[in-house]
Amino acid sequence: MKYQKMLDRINSGKESRSNLRKILNNAETMFKNGDDEAKAIIEAINIATPSDTYILFMGFCPDANIENRLDIEWREKGICTFDWEESEGQMAAFQEIRVGDLVVLKKIQVFGKTMEVSGHGRVKSISQDEKGHNHLIMNWSDQQKTIEVPLMGCFSTVNIKSMEKVEEQMPEEFFEWLNN
Repeated sequence: MKYQKMLDRINSGKESRSNLRKILNNAETMFKNGDDEAKAIIEAINIATPSDTYILFMGFCPDANIENRLDIEWREKGICTFDWEESEGQMAAFQEIRVGDLVVLKKIQVFGKTMEVSGHGRVKSISQDEKGHNHLIMNWSDQQKTIEVPLMGCFSTVNIKSMEKVEEQMPEEFFEWLNN
């Protein structure tokens, strides 16, 4: 295979998410231009773990209505999805989630101050639907306990934070919850 060195780099776990994004963009262009072997690079990136991991604090109640909750279905099916196309910024952010990233289910509790976290899991792989939207294939924990923690960042459904930022801002209770 002509891209074996590239595949070895991708599979090493030493590539940052920004480098993986650049490689993916190039591979997608090459594939669209008829280079069928570039598909192996795309597939490798969809299961590759970047050297820098993120935590996605993911809302699960469309329109902030608990009646619309998606978390039960996500856990049953081992997935996490986001397809609100009207929010281009959030769609783009969701596309940045990679294998190995942690997804924490959240719901705003005290507006502007706290959120309730109710589950978490790691991204195992990523697939795309017919529109090119990522579907995260998840390894959900069986954690059932909910805790209230400080709200991190904005009120969006898709709220990505670096591990360093979370470690700076979250109380010890959050990390104890993650490890149980």
